[in-house]
Amino acid sequence: MEFRPVRRAAGAFQQSLDPEEITSVCDRAFGSESRPLSAVELGMGMYNSTYKVELAGQDRPVILRVAPEPGRQFRSEQQLMRNEYASVPWLAVIAPLMPRVIAADWSHEVIGRDWMIQTYLDGVPAPEHLGTYPRIAWPTFFRQMGAITRSVHDVRGAYFGPVGGPGYGTWSEAVITSLEEIAADLDGVGLDAADVRKVAAAAAHDRSVLDEVVEPRLLTGDLWTVH
Repeated sequence: MEFRPVRRAAGAFQQSLDPEEITSVCDRAFGSESRPLSAVELGMGMYNSTYKVELAGQDRPVILRVAPEPGRQFRSEQQLMRNEYASVPWLAVIAPLMPRVIAADWSHEVIGRDWMIQTYLDGVPAPEHLGTYPRIAWPTFFRQMGAITRSVHDVRGAYFGPVGGPGYGTWSEAVITSLEEIAADLDGVGLDAADVRKVAAAAAHDRSVLDEVVEPRLLTGDLWTVH
């Protein structure tokens, strides 16, 4: 198998799989007859490790995404891949724009990490190609992004918080809990969490303002061209 990983420092947050691990994952998902012919790690993401995998007997490549080991995940980012998977039924409104999930495994029986295989979508990532268009054309792109985002934000939910849980009865509880987890993560790596705790305290003091939001909606976070 041709294998092209992203080269990182030994202590980097993201850790690449080795060819044997990729083969084991593909065996579990497709059977040994669809062995991987090549695996190219895509380096744009900062959380999951992502590979474009060519398989024997398959006309199209697939995308393999692998979460960090559980012990490397921050409290505020626990099981993000599982939460993403849980959100798929709620994103039916934009299903034609999304990759399809082929297989997902949280058992850790194969490689000790959560992983998911999805269909490969044709196209060029916006950060690589948007700059080649004249700026006068950019508003059309961003209007389309806005329309897609609006359709996602129109989806109503049953509780506040991550789609995969835990759920909260109020928006203030979800916000304060999130800030407290971020502060704990900063403490855990020896950084100053004082500013985050001040924000959490302000949110707790004026929680009534946050709780003017009474209807949970599906929100798109970290909205920029990379995503």
